[in-house]
Amino acid sequence: MIPTRIMDELVEILRLMAAKKEQVENPLELYLDMAERIVKHVAALFEVKQDEVAILVLSRDKGHLRFIAPRRFSGLGTIPMTKRDSIAVTILGKGTGEAMNNVPMIRHVSFFESVKLRDRPAPIQKMVSVPIVEAGEALGVAQISRKGDNPAEAGPDFTRADVIKAQEVFQAVAPSLATARPEQF
Repeated sequence: MIPTRIMDELVEILRLMAAKKEQVENPLELYLDMAERIVKHVAALFEVKQDEVAILVLSRDKGHLRFIAPRRFSGLGTIPMTKRDSIAVTILGKGTGEAMNNVPMIRHVSFFESVKLRDRPAPIQKMVSVPIVEAGEALGVAQISRKGDNPAEAGPDFTRADVIKAQEVFQAVAPSLATARPEQF
């Protein structure tokens, strides 16, 4: 169960930030700042590190997924929607969330795992992935992971309840993400 007061506060802050889109010099920076706020909230809620939360947004032409969190990934490139071995692409295509507690055994795009965000990169062992949908329209994918050298080091398995909790969070923040999305993103 998500604490209502805390979720309401996050949604209100994001709504106010999104309302400033037309007034800011750089809408992309505003968007990335919003993503960072979401990441902090989600990391605390799921008891993971902030670099274990990713948010990918579908391009306007619906041809690619692009990271908005972690922020350092936002300029590293995109994942084509034709990439069959991308977990994010699969989740967006299915339109439903999933918990995966054996990520190393699943064929997936691992390039982004090799990007150094800590002292040394750690592989993703477990992950919850959920589509981000606003008004019936796909907006992107959120992924919450647990990293470590092995499954035991990564921490507890994700459950169906975790998938539901993640879907609730991203359903609540989706309107603000849709509103603040830069035109050329």
